[in-house]
Amino acid sequence: MLGAVVLVGALLTQWAALSRLPLPGSPPDLLLVLVVAFALVAGPAPGTLGGFVTGLLVDLGADHQLGRTALTYTLVGYLAGRVQYGPRRSILRSLLVVAATAAVGVSASALVGLLLGDPRIDLPAYRQSMLSTVPYCVLLTPLVVPVVGFVARRGDLDPLRR
Repeated sequence: MLGAVVLVGALLTQWAALSRLPLPGSPPDLLLVLVVAFALVAGPAPGTLGGFVTGLLVDLGADHQLGRTALTYTLVGYLAGRVQYGPRRSILRSLLVVAATAAVGVSASALVGLLLGDPRIDLPAYRQSMLSTVPYCVLLTPLVVPVVGFVARRGDLDPLRR
């Protein structure tokens, strides 16, 4: 239940606040960082499922084809979940994984948009998105990962545990 509250809160924060900030480049992607943090804590299978659900929710409110963000977040959730996170969690490792998966997410989203004929996708837009989204995601990491870790310690991220 707490995991759903965190997801809905992050979704509302992304749509109502972060997307509207007058920052240079693309807005910060709080939901991508949330998917990565969840995958780091829970592993590749839950990370993949969490990425799909989160992406699908984003797609429902987006102005592009349904499933585009779901595909991107699913890939990001799987890749981040493949990282062996171990008992000693490091914020540096989290920052590196978020940076790498944010770059993969931007690239995957641009590639899917290009394949689907989105006229907004071109090299300058891709470069601008890469140069802004990745640093913004890294800046959000120290705020998001501890929240997901707290939810995980409460045992709320395990859907089989009730």
